[in-house]
Amino acid sequence: MNAGELLRRYAAGQREFSGATLSSISLNNADLQGSDFWNANLSEANLSYASLREVSLREAVLDEANLKGADLSQADLREAKLSCAILYGVTFNGALYNEITQFPLEFDPVATGAYFLAPQANLEEANLCGRDLSGVDLSQANLMEADLSQVNLFGGDLSSAKLVGANLTAADLSEATLARANLSGANLQQTDLTRTDLRQAVLLGTDLRTGCWEANLQGALCDDTTRFSEEFDPIAAGMCVLKAGADLQGVNLSGFNLAGIDLSGANLSGANLSEADLWGANLEDTDLTGATLIKANLWGANLTRAKLTDADLTDAVLSEADLTGTGMGDGGWGMRMGDEGCSLID
Repeated sequence: MNAGELLRRYAAGQREFSGATLSSISLNNADLQGSDFWNANLSEANLSYASLREVSLREAVLDEANLKGADLSQADLREAKLSCAILYGVTFNGALYNEITQFPLEFDPVATGAYFLAPQANLEEANLCGRDLSGVDLSQANLMEADLSQVNLFGGDLSSAKLVGANLTAADLSEATLARANLSGANLQQTDLTRTDLRQAVLLGTDLRTGCWEANLQGALCDDTTRFSEEFDPIAAGMCVLKAGADLQGVNLSGFNLAGIDLSGANLSGANLSEADLWGANLEDTDLTGATLIKANLWGANLTRAKLTDADLTDAVLSEADLTGTGMGDGGWGMRMGDEGCSLID
């Protein structure tokens, strides 16, 4: 296909050019916005100053292509081969790339405003509105305050991702894995949660009013600020409702971020809170009998009159915690102090 034919097809409305052989083609200054060049051969192509906004170049070969001054804003460059391309003055704002994308040596895509899609990636406040991220692996990624409205995350892996305050309005999360993800304060209105794995996800203050009946919510955390439809019963769905006075006997909350939470008067006997972040939490009159709090962060927590019989606080952080009435240090406990905390034995 030559340049003239491609431009005629584009003008007629065609956007699908995946797999095309376009090596050495001259498309300088061309407007090809929104085209799909997935797996196309564009080696040695002249794309200087071309408008390639929102173009898919996934798995495309661009060896020795001239992209000087081209606009690749919001383009998809995952698995693209650009290692020998001319990238002087290219706009990459919002473009997507991954570990397989090949750039020239010493080229820094992050500095250009491109988004790196990979496990543990930092995408805080990223604008990914409307993007196709189906099947992506963003496990443990930081997506706090990100705009993921209308995004396609079908089948994606966001397990243990940080999605605090993220906008997921009208997103497709069907069959996606968000187990142990933190979605506190996230907006999930009109979000497709069909067969979504939300096991042990943190949903404190999350808006779920548009329905989550088909999602797996076993062990997911909610509280009085989590918003459900009137017909939805979180307890029947297997969720863990965190609030003052709640019966949470034996619950597994290890590693969860529960900073500032009010669990005063709750029954947490036998609960696993190892490595949980309970900074500033209100645990007044809480029953923590036999609870595991190994390496838990209880800095500044209110533990007034909490029951700590047989609780394991090995290496727990208790700085500034209020332990009034717990019996610690008044002869009612055997205490082993470590550098960071203590273990208590009745």
